[in-house]
Amino acid sequence: MSDTADLEARIDELESRLSELEQLIHDGNAGGDVTGMREFVSRTEPGTHAERALAIAYYFDQYQGHENFTRADLEDGYRTCREQKPANMSDVIGDLEDKGWAMDDGKDGQSKLRRLTADGLAKIEEGLDDGT
Repeated sequence: MSDTADLEARIDELESRLSELEQLIHDGNAGGDVTGMREFVSRTEPGTHAERALAIAYYFDQYQGHENFTRADLEDGYRTCREQKPANMSDVIGDLEDKGWAMDDGKDGQSKLRRLTADGLAKIEEGLDDGT
């Protein structure tokens, strides 16, 4: 094998391993010191759909590096957490905005983007600091 072929094979192997690890994290099945979404959301002990959606959005922001989120992202988060999604996700997103936990962040094609506010980040971090 040539040096180029060796490098290409190594890159393919690393990309495959990375993809598997990302799927484990996304599905909430990661072990060790890597927190999965389901575990993280559970630790925040959400009492309402708005609090659960906030925790999911926080996870996207802080653990997956996605500074903004869409309605579909939240719905995927509910599936990952194995939680029944709310009957009207638009109401939950409106609640996040009304509480000052999320704000508009433009559009991505047809999808409206939102971003957590400093208050939204602080709300989750307060709960984590309290030992939840």
